Amino acid sequence: MVSHWGTDINSLGCYSYDAVGRPHDLYARMRTPVDNLFFAGEATCSKFPGTVHGAFATGVMAAKECYQSFAENDSDLALFQPVMAETASSKLLPLRISRM
Repeated sequence: MVSHWGTDINSLGCYSYDAVGRPHDLYARMRTPVDNLFFAGEATCSKFPGTVHGAFATGVMAAKECYQSFAENDSDLALFQPVMAETASSKLLPLRISRM
């Protein structure tokens, strides 16, 4: 598998970064849910912006917010069951990433 991140017309290898003069509450505003749509990702993390750590951390936060919202509004938490991936094969192919 090869990534074409640097030549993808939709991203062109982009990532988020802090702009000079940005509002202090920008990240919190970007994470604000809209109805039942919750936002996460490296561009919404104030502690680790532009990193995989930030994407993961905000994903966990969004999942908790979704869970709390569902608990407050619907209260049938039986629908939230942990899902664990099972490996279909013991032989896994290594992931190769290239900027070409």
